Amino acid sequence: MGGRTKSPRRVSVLKVRGRDKLVLNKQELNSIKQIAYEYPDVEYLYLRENDFDNFDPYIRLTGLKALDLSLNNIQSVAFLWGGTLPTNTGGELALPRLRHLFLTGNCITTLHGLAYLNTLETLALSNNSIASFEGLGSLPNLKVLSLSFNDVQNFKHFPFLPSLASISMQGNPVAASPTYRVMAASVCCAYLNKIDGRRITDGEMDLADCLQGKVAFCITEGFIPTSLDEELVKAEADAFLLELQRQQSIGKPLRLQSISLARADDSPYKGTTPIQGVPIVLKVCLQDMRPTSKSRTDVFHSSCIFPVAFKVSGDPSEVLVTGSMNDWDAPIPLECVVNGADVSFQTYLYLPPGEHEYRYIVDGVEKVSDDRKTMSKYGKGACNYYPVSDIEVPDDQEDRDTILHIRWLRSNDYNGFDLLADFNSLRYTPNEDDVGRCMRCEVLAYEEGNFSSIVFDVTQPVQPGFPTCTRLDIKGDCVEGTLLTAEYDYTGGQEHAQLNMRWIRSSSDGDSDVTPLAEPGGLQYLCSADDVGCNIVVEYSPMRSDWTAGNPVRATSKVVRAANK
Repeated sequence: MGGRTKSPRRVSVLKVRGRDKLVLNKQELNSIKQIAYEYPDVEYLYLRENDFDNFDPYIRLTGLKALDLSLNNIQSVAFLWGGTLPTNTGGELALPRLRHLFLTGNCITTLHGLAYLNTLETLALSNNSIASFEGLGSLPNLKVLSLSFNDVQNFKHFPFLPSLASISMQGNPVAASPTYRVMAASVCCAYLNKIDGRRITDGEMDLADCLQGKVAFCITEGFIPTSLDEELVKAEADAFLLELQRQQSIGKPLRLQSISLARADDSPYKGTTPIQGVPIVLKVCLQDMRPTSKSRTDVFHSSCIFPVAFKVSGDPSEVLVTGSMNDWDAPIPLECVVNGADVSFQTYLYLPPGEHEYRYIVDGVEKVSDDRKTMSKYGKGACNYYPVSDIEVPDDQEDRDTILHIRWLRSNDYNGFDLLADFNSLRYTPNEDDVGRCMRCEVLAYEEGNFSSIVFDVTQPVQPGFPTCTRLDIKGDCVEGTLLTAEYDYTGGQEHAQLNMRWIRSSSDGDSDVTPLAEPGGLQYLCSADDVGCNIVVEYSPMRSDWTAGNPVRATSKVVRAANK
């Protein structure tokens, strides 16, 4: 509102532990220039129910900790930055020590400008017209976020808020979803304990834990699960992420048809949940959308993914192909190619090594040729198969500028991913450092040296492997009076604090008679006179911190000698 600044009818100045608390509610104010000059060190400023449509952007209150501008007509938070919203690198804050900001009941439509506020602990923006989390930055100390009664549709663009303990979203469209509370818990940090003023139940937290990884990632991309059935939610998230990337690849040289991360086919464990020590493999199908003539000559070079030509000769009106390479999903259209009197339908799919089942659909009729005919191992009936083999990479591969590059990343504590150096194949074996983290595998396309596109998949958190002892040795000279030490290597998650190790005396003639020597738990044993002429056996039973026990392993020493020999 323009015009002359109105003087307050009543100014209430309170002292709070020697600090100024200025209360100017319901004063019909539209500027605080005069008051700011009079109280430059104010720490608590209450300006509810006034006539502000902007908070004087030229005012710098460097000591202000709490600002309440609720029930005004504020349209932007640009005043936090001196009137101009910051760039991606931030800017100079007008209120650098602000901890609590109350903007309930204003006319704010966007969260842009609410980033780089590293001291902010409370942010109240209920009853505005905000439609998205876009613009809200990673606020490291934010504990309370109130966005009730806005127009937020989903959790797309939800930022990393590591200290968030309470979030309020009631009255938004997203809060009408039956999965809302679990979604909120899954995208927020471990400190979150209240949603809309109600404590999160153990059941809700257990469900939220099940949604970590790909599902939580998809939720921050706008995905809303329709139910809380774990398997159904995962399937919906798979379909969502695939369609999201398909839409992003429109107009690009390569279009994603299928992508998934799963345990390797040669693993004794089946399923998609990654386990420490069990290899996971990226399966991907990319369709070359360039004209066939260019697809044939200017291939994307890779040591892991290879172009495969699919071709049907003749003059039908439409030819499609589907198969295991795209999970027998929506049929892929082939391009009609006319070369003089010859007419054919063709496409190139980039596929990893393996036998790929397929069937053509010609003018709506499924066709299976006699060449490489088989029965689908996926229960899809008769089909053909195409074997794709690894090929030797030419010496000049690194000099090519149209390539597919593969890389692996591990999730971190900041809702991001860290690159794993020197992992550039389709296969990766999670290790101890990966337990509790999500793995992400990306395929980056470069055309003529320029970045073109990226496709990826994300796993659930890596689960600890089965408790296993991979090495057990006895160190020390087997002589009476000498100390023997057990050395071992353990894998399978966090080892239990209670070491399950025991020492046994065994007769040297191979007799099955054994004698326990000490209480379980010790890594060392002192050879005695009674051990002379016998072997010492150490047995270790690996155990995880959750009491899951692995298979016991034994190591046997040489025959113990007398001390004078």
